[in-house]
Amino acid sequence: MSYHSDILRRPQNINIFSKKRADRVRMRWPYLLIVLFAVFVGIFAVWERVQYVRTAYSIQLLKQEHEKLIQEKRKLLLEYNTSISLDRVEKRARKQLKMKVPEKEAIIYAVPGRKTNEQGRK
Repeated sequence: MSYHSDILRRPQNINIFSKKRADRVRMRWPYLLIVLFAVFVGIFAVWERVQYVRTAYSIQLLKQEHEKLIQEKRKLLLEYNTSISLDRVEKRARKQLKMKVPEKEAIIYAVPGRKTNEQGRK
């Protein structure tokens, strides 16, 4: 019996489909990796855009708040400047506190280094 005749007589299990399937699976890995990479890049791009929009929105809110604070500062500065004007102070003193200008005899002058009598006169 020769070697060749033994091969021909003995039935052999050759599975043609399993080799093709393995080849197909091997061929799909690069494509699968490319698709996964593209999905990852897409998700990252969307995430980055969302972060950009959130940051821009918060910057806009801070700018609006800044403008409000500037307006409030101007208002308070105007109120401060008007409240310290002498005419306004005198007007409030007369109306609210019922103050009046003292008479000449009621004014006592104090000069450092000079002694005054009990009534504040020289």
